[in-house]
Amino acid sequence: MIVNLLIGLPQDRPGGLLLTVLVFIAAASGAVVAGMLYAVVCVCFPRASLILQAASAFLRGVPLLLLIFFIAQTSALRVALAGLLALILYSFSHAGEILRSFLASYPAQFAQQARAMGIGPVREWLQLRVSWTFGRSLGALGTHWVSLLKDTGALVILGVGELTSVAKVLSETTASYDRWITVLLTAACVYLVTTLALIHGLRVLQNRPTIVGVPP
Repeated sequence: MIVNLLIGLPQDRPGGLLLTVLVFIAAASGAVVAGMLYAVVCVCFPRASLILQAASAFLRGVPLLLLIFFIAQTSALRVALAGLLALILYSFSHAGEILRSFLASYPAQFAQQARAMGIGPVREWLQLRVSWTFGRSLGALGTHWVSLLKDTGALVILGVGELTSVAKVLSETTASYDRWITVLLTAACVYLVTTLALIHGLRVLQNRPTIVGVPP
């Protein structure tokens, strides 16, 4: 049972915890990179980026499942890739706005001090502004990542390609009702432990004094 929870169910094999974590890392990482670029563009060109901000706001209002179905039906991508792209876009719409709001609040005196120290604009952005923004936004990003991990787990278990595959596996089994209650409770505990580990890791990372803008 533990193997099935980690790797997935047999035959049609909806993914388990391992695939969930891998997809989550890919989606969260891609969204943060795209979100930081989005934040830089919006802060540097606030008026010119209004259409981009409107598009991001629209994505935030689209349910994740609807976004997956839309991409899968309107693109030539494989369903698994369409699901990953949907997760990245969904996460980007939230992470990008979080990063934009913090980057826009970067203290002006920090920029003045950097100029006085002879630090050029490009170096200041890369070493100071981006680091400060990420450090300050880590708490809000962590809240979003917890939600993203739960959404990713639900989609991976159900299977992006065949949302009814779990029901098919369950209908063909002869396991008793008590057996499946045990399986479901165990699965819930496994994903709860993973979520708590993510929260703890974010707290440790947030409290590290090496992150600019975050007190130890």
